Amino acid sequence: MSNKENTREYSKDTLRIQIVDFKDNPIEDAEVILLAMGQREGQKIALPDKTNSQGETLFNIQEHIKNINRFEITINRPDYYSYPINRNRKICRSYEYGHLCVESFAKIPTFYFNGKMLNISQCPNPTKKYALKNLLNQDSNNQTQKEYYIQLQENSIHFKIYKDENLTQESEYVLYLDSNQTTTQSKENKNLHFDNDDTLKKFQKEIESITKMNEKKGNIQSIHKFIIDYDVPFAFLNKDAGRVNITDLPYSSISQEVLANKLESNKLYIVKSWFNGQVVEIDDVRPISLQTMDIINRKDMSRNPLIYKALDKLIEDYKVYKDNFPQDYYVEFGRYITEESIKFHSSLYENHYTQQSNIVNIVNYSIGFWRRYLDNNYKKEWAEGGAAIFHLYENYVPKYNGDENGLDKVLHFLESARLCFMKSAPQSLIGGYIVEVGDWLKQKGGGKGTGFDKGDIAANKKGIKYGNELRIRYGKII
Repeated sequence: MSNKENTREYSKDTLRIQIVDFKDNPIEDAEVILLAMGQREGQKIALPDKTNSQGETLFNIQEHIKNINRFEITINRPDYYSYPINRNRKICRSYEYGHLCVESFAKIPTFYFNGKMLNISQCPNPTKKYALKNLLNQDSNNQTQKEYYIQLQENSIHFKIYKDENLTQESEYVLYLDSNQTTTQSKENKNLHFDNDDTLKKFQKEIESITKMNEKKGNIQSIHKFIIDYDVPFAFLNKDAGRVNITDLPYSSISQEVLANKLESNKLYIVKSWFNGQVVEIDDVRPISLQTMDIINRKDMSRNPLIYKALDKLIEDYKVYKDNFPQDYYVEFGRYITEESIKFHSSLYENHYTQQSNIVNIVNYSIGFWRRYLDNNYKKEWAEGGAAIFHLYENYVPKYNGDENGLDKVLHFLESARLCFMKSAPQSLIGGYIVEVGDWLKQKGGGKGTGFDKGDIAANKKGIKYGNELRIRYGKII
């Protein structure tokens, strides 16, 4: 939001704070506490409202802060450190008129044990992995509780694992800081020992680092979650129903790369529809949010009705094509969602005359609507339904890993149709070639460009053909 827009929407005394993680993802439901400072006094102020779904909270500086000219931001939120990643003081006048003040916080490291490996997730640092000896008398099928707690202490020979965060109920698990399994393993106790001395030394060094971080960032008691779990939740698409279900997979079916990414990001992954291997690799999954799942599963029906039309189109077409969608299905899908968008946005006008007098803008906006929703660079529209369409399209239409018949072809088709309709066919064609040449140059320069894609050019040309059809239909001169 620009400063001009902020001036219109917010008063001078309005401060707007956004709390995010190290990847700039919003942290919801966090209590924000300001350490406010002035020339003679300081205040510790808990803001009245927790952060919303965008990680934001608003407050009036005059109502909450007196004689203060700068402040620090802390939070109270389970699983996160109280103090930010980069601790610094904010000048009040820099954030007048609702100018967004963003602060990043790191997650408190969590311990994960899967029966053999002990993983420590430490965002934004990579997950650390330590091998333990085989755990005796352990039956994962009888594992009822999964979430435990561990308290890190210096000069300890072992760490007890507790059933509760207050550390009042000891569990049967004990993590010994040795590699020699000399203690007696009883049916009641499950003693964890490191695989070798080298692994133990690395673990102890890591524990020292974490305890120092705890002191700096507000986890004074140095209590961490200790997850004992033999299964990991993944999302799968039920193609016939068009709904996404969560299923637990055993650790043995998950590659270490996927597991590390999952522990670091704490994200849910959806497994691609063509996966048929024994171990889930990183190329077999995509991150998916619970919010997106709710849209797909129709638990959330509050989005634009066009979103649900697009989802229904994919589900119904799967009944026709099954796992053999045409390679140019993007044409059928792109035309359908455009026509539905034109109908919908035309209906917003009072009468036929006003519709016709604004038809060019209606068509332009109708295509542009999908260009925003289907492009993940538009985060707001993407979260409000674009991601839901993406996941269904990518799980229905491509036939195999690496198949280029993905949603990006729909975007090429739509943008070429829009440019053709608003400008001309030659301008649209030239624009498409410029984009592909740019991608080719990025790739040649060692960047992340996809290179010159003839399939994209084919999609552009079919979009231009549709754009010309729209020009004729709505009276524009070709």
